Amino acid sequence: MKIVIAGLTQVGICLAETLSKENHDVMVIDQDGNKVNAVTDRYNVSGVTGNCASKSTLLRAGVDTADVCVTLTPSDETNLCTCMMAKKCGTRYTVAKLDNPELTGEQKYYEQEFMVDYVLTPKEDTALEIARHIGLPGTVRADAFFSFDTTMFRVTADKENGLAGMHVKDIRNLFDTDMLVGTICRNGKLLIPDGTSVIEEKDEVYLIVPHSSMTTVMMKLGMMRKPVKNVLIIGGGDIARSLAGLLLENKKKVTILDIDRSRCADLAQILPQATISCAAEIDSKVLLEEGIDKADVCVSLTGRDDTNLVLSMFAWSCGVSSVITKVNSTTYESLLNRVNIDITISPVLISVERITGFIRNVEVPNDAGNDIACMYQIAGGVAEAIEFIAYDNFKAKDIPLKDKGFKLKKNLLIGMVLKDGVAVIPGGNTSIQPGDHVVVITKRDSGLKTLNDILS
Repeated sequence: MKIVIAGLTQVGICLAETLSKENHDVMVIDQDGNKVNAVTDRYNVSGVTGNCASKSTLLRAGVDTADVCVTLTPSDETNLCTCMMAKKCGTRYTVAKLDNPELTGEQKYYEQEFMVDYVLTPKEDTALEIARHIGLPGTVRADAFFSFDTTMFRVTADKENGLAGMHVKDIRNLFDTDMLVGTICRNGKLLIPDGTSVIEEKDEVYLIVPHSSMTTVMMKLGMMRKPVKNVLIIGGGDIARSLAGLLLENKKKVTILDIDRSRCADLAQILPQATISCAAEIDSKVLLEEGIDKADVCVSLTGRDDTNLVLSMFAWSCGVSSVITKVNSTTYESLLNRVNIDITISPVLISVERITGFIRNVEVPNDAGNDIACMYQIAGGVAEAIEFIAYDNFKAKDIPLKDKGFKLKKNLLIGMVLKDGVAVIPGGNTSIQPGDHVVVITKRDSGLKTLNDILS
């Protein structure tokens, strides 16, 4: 596909790299010629220097023949105007990044007035992703979520937790709940298991578990945890505001610490149920006074990666059972996953996943619509979980998964079926109906485009 990226922010640069590796025809635009030159020299993409909102610049970038125009400048207004101009010039689909909370949540309006096909909301997406990690033990790494009802997490198999030596088909009986083994990583190699697969010691096993059963599963794995009651959020920006709102809805006690007095005053009005403290974030005495050593979860959300890293290390040293760190640098994100920082969240990578999922969705036309709703990379990037929409043209609709008439290709696993928004861990009697959302786990770059592609 021909894709124009307007705005070489961190997301824009990372997106250009990702799309070029997928062999798309990528054109980047930015006012900073040095950025354009750096990206075009490093990746297999073309570039234009100029104002992203300029019609002449957009036409030089080829928006009149583009399949997708993604607008990622720091200005929400520029992004909306650029989408409208690109669409009028001939671009098939447009994506607009919006950061201002006052502008998000009005998808239909932007579709009609600014011709935006997909609104990217990095701050809200990041808050949602963090909220989904709240309550997981710090030693457990969650990789993908398609529903609040269900969680996918990684655990290393050994004799103590009872996984080593087990057949995959016996997992449900061991934990007495509906759950699946999504993938197994063994000696750096990815395995998509079936029921006869045997889990070996030191395998990295990715389990798909109903969220309501997480406590039971963790206890049986020997990863004892107490229910999350107190969450300390350090940094009071837009992500913190969205995250706190989600946590308060789930009856958590939330404390937000920020040094900006005006911002604290705003938060106190918006979030009256939360405790808002105005003080220096990176001060051990202040953090202890605010009860960091008593928090169940500490989330570092300041605007600086190095500050977040130091705060998370201090929280870890205070014995906080779950530490979540926001990092903007993708280099930091990969490094921190190798050390004792429990969970890292990268807004950049989240945004790139959302955009690539949308592009894959519109890439393949379907008589009834497009099958792909979204896509995540999992298992350290060597596998992917793709959420397909089932339409009337699905060849195996109404057929139970255990039936011989349902012939699934090798190295594929149906990890979840969302029926009217309710997550179902599939069993042999599960069948796929039109309107269902089906999460398929497979090796990365599998080439799956439609739900029918999973059938042999």
